Amino acid sequence: MKFVVDENVSYGLVEVLRKTGHNVTAIGETPTGGMDDLQVFNIVVGNEAVLITRDYHFTNAVRFPHNRTAGIIFIRRGNLTSEEEIGLVRDFLSHHSPEDYAGRLVTLYKNSVKIR
Repeated sequence: MKFVVDENVSYGLVEVLRKTGHNVTAIGETPTGGMDDLQVFNIVVGNEAVLITRDYHFTNAVRFPHNRTAGIIFIRRGNLTSEEEIGLVRDFLSHHSPEDYAGRLVTLYKNSVKIR
């Protein structure tokens, strides 16, 4: 599975995903860190990847059509530790197959999940 992890997500998630065998592009590692949202989206589409982000702009399906991606996982803002953030994503991925969220927007809340 391919993931693009936005720079506003804990870097620890990048390490966890890589250790479990996933192909991960970390925006924070790119030489041009601080990319605008459209550049990030184009990387996601070009790599046929799942975007993991905390950036609310990516929930706008008109500007960033979810169906052009392998899915967008939006971690809802809130007071989350890095460990909690990683746990939310790991728990979601362990309970849902890629077919469940391909081309869809997933919103992870501290105590729930919404897939649209």
